[in-house]
Parts: sequence; C-alpha cells; structure tokens
Amino acid sequence: MKKKYIIGIIIIVVVAGVIGISRNGKNKGDFTTVKTATVTKGNIKAYFSTTATIKSKNSKDYYAPSQSTVKTVNVKIGDKVKAGEVLVTYQVQDLSAAVKQAQLNLSTAQSQKQDLLNSQATYNQELTNTNNQITDTTNQINNLTALQQSNSVAYNAAGGDKQMQTLNSTLTSLNNTKDQIPDETEKLKQADNSISLAQVNLNTANENLGNSVNSNVADFDGVVTALNASVGAVSNGSTPAVTIEDQSNLEAEVNLDKYSASEVKQGEPVTLSFANKNYTGKISYVAPAAQVTTSGGTQSTTLTSDIDIDAPQDGLIEGFDADVNILTGESDNVIDVPAESIKTDKSGNNYVFIVSNNKAVEREVQLGVQSDTDAEVKSGLSVGDKVILNPSASIENGTSVKSN
Repeated sequence: MKKKYIIGIIIIVVVAGVIGISRNGKNKGDFTTVKTATVTKGNIKAYFSTTATIKSKNSKDYYAPSQSTVKTVNVKIGDKVKAGEVLVTYQVQDLSAAVKQAQLNLSTAQSQKQDLLNSQATYNQELTNTNNQITDTTNQINNLTALQQSNSVAYNAAGGDKQMQTLNSTLTSLNNTKDQIPDETEKLKQADNSISLAQVNLNTANENLGNSVNSNVADFDGVVTALNASVGAVSNGSTPAVTIEDQSNLEAEVNLDKYSASEVKQGEPVTLSFANKNYTGKISYVAPAAQVTTSGGTQSTTLTSDIDIDAPQDGLIEGFDADVNILTGESDNVIDVPAESIKTDKSGNNYVFIVSNNKAVEREVQLGVQSDTDAEVKSGLSVGDKVILNPSASIENGTSVKSN
C-alpha cells in the first residue's frame, strides 16, 4: 500500500512537470529574443584593402649599341652609383658611313624621279602636238567629204580623191605616233616608293647614329639592380645591359580588378603596413585603361594604380608586397548603424528591422558610405531607433521580439 502511494506521487510530479514544461515552451514561443543596437550619429570611413608592390619611382634600363662589344664593366649588382658615373663602355662601329650611304640612295632615288618627270613633260607636249595634228587632219577630211557630196565637179577638179588618200594616210600615221608615246605614270609611282623607302632607311641610319654611344652613364643617383653586360660580349641591343633604380624614392603599385577600379581615385589617402611598420601616402596615378596579362595559361585584366609614399620611407624594401588601405569614402556626423543589421532583398533593396512596441518592424533604408562594420543611413531611420542585429530568417514584419 505504501509502495502504491509513492508511485502515485511520482506520477503526479512527472505529469505536473510535463505540463509546466509545455506551458513554459508556449510562453517562450510568444516572442523571439533578439540583440539590438541603438541608432546614433557618427563618422564613417570606407576603405578598400589590398596589397601593393613596392617599387622605385625612378628606374632606368640602359642598352648597349647594336652589334657593339663590351670593353669594360665598372659596376656590379648592388653598387650605389652617382649621376654621371660611367657604368659600361663599348667598342662601337662607325655608323656615319651608313648615314652617308642612305643619303646617297635618297638623292639617287629623287634624281631618278626628276628624270622621269622631265621625260613625262616631253611626252605630254608631244602628245598635245599630235592630238592637235589629228584634229586638223580630221577637219580637212570632213571638209573634203562635204565638198565631194555637194559638188562632185569641184571635188574632181581639185583632185579630191588624191587629197583624201593623202589625208587618211596622214591621220593613220598620227594615230600610230600617238599610240607609241610612252606613259610614265606607273614608273613615277615606283619612283615615289623608292624615295619613301630611301627616306625610311635614312631616318633609321640617323636614329642609330644618334643612339650610338660608347658608354652607359647614370642619369641619377641609384643602385644597380640588374646587370647583363660582360667584358668581350657582343650585344644585340635588345636586352638591357644594366638597370639602376633610385631606392631612396619609392612608391607602391596596386593592380585593381573591375570591381575595385571604380572605387579608387587619384588623390585618395592611403595607409601602408610593411614589416610591422605603418606608412602613409596617396593615390598618385590611375591608368586610363586596363591591361590583359597571361600567366600559366590564365588571362587576367587589371588596372594599374600608383601610390606616392610619404617620407620617411625607412624600412621599405623594393620588390616586396605591402598591405594597403585606401580611403574611398568618408561621411561625418551621419546616422550610423552596424553593418550586421542590414539585409537585402531579391530586388536589391536594403532594409533593417527595428523594435517598436515589442514588435519587429521592417524599414527600407537608403545607404551612403559603408565600411566593414558600419553604414551610413540617408533615409529610413532616426537617432534612437533600436535595430535588430543579425536578424534570423524567422524574423518578419510584426514578429514579437524581446531584446536581451
């Protein structure tokens, strides 16, 4: 009897517990607990973050004259050089003879054209004279023919048949002469082509002579970063013999994709981080057009942008990458909400949920400057509104909510 009593008590407790749990679950289902933030005013800065390659702002490749022989190499990689210092010397061939020959060829081509022009003038005069004679002879034949038709007695008395025969023979001879007069038009075209080619050759010879140097001389203070010249080597003129760079005046280069290219503008402030040191600068150049590069069979299209780095530049090493943050937008004293409160619908409209009378109320908002953590709201919210952070899919307009 005692055991039955104990079992009965246990059953009552379990049933009561189940009913309590059920009621508590129902109460919890009446609202959704949410985290909120109060809308305030603040300053927002938007940054584009990427990496940039540190490079010299002043760099130059020096080339050897074509088909020259290296006489001396006065530097090695890593050497610091001064402006005016001789880097490499060469034994070069005399190119003045090539210029003189090109000038002679041009004069010859021009003279040949002038001869053709003189001949063409003579032939044109001969053609004019012949055409005049043909016209006169044709008129005489026409007059004699008219006389034959109108008065045969007078025609016969004047020996018309013999005159007609002579005139026709003369006309035939004149036409044959006309057909044999040369036309120099095609030869003149060829002469023009010869003159053009001779002029190109002369320009090239003069350019080669102008570029011909017997040494490479540094144009500025710098460091030798590449050296391809060796004593006795014959240069083809296509590979730089020596490269110097001014490592005291560095800049950084950023490659932008099609999404970031529209954000970065000349003059925008930049912060750089390299080897745990921070530097400042600004965008000094944005290329007018993108370039396509191929690497490993993959093509990429990027827009180049340069960054002027403020002094001091101590610690920066050319060739390495630096982390950069480019200030692309800034708004002061504006309505500011956490980025995590913003949602976007399928149509691209932005909205948030605010808490009003313990209900979630959807508000469409117009956004301005946005950072990784905050966003400017131009319309749709007021200071003091409470926005729901990271609203879940269960939050809808009118959902009962409770801030924790």
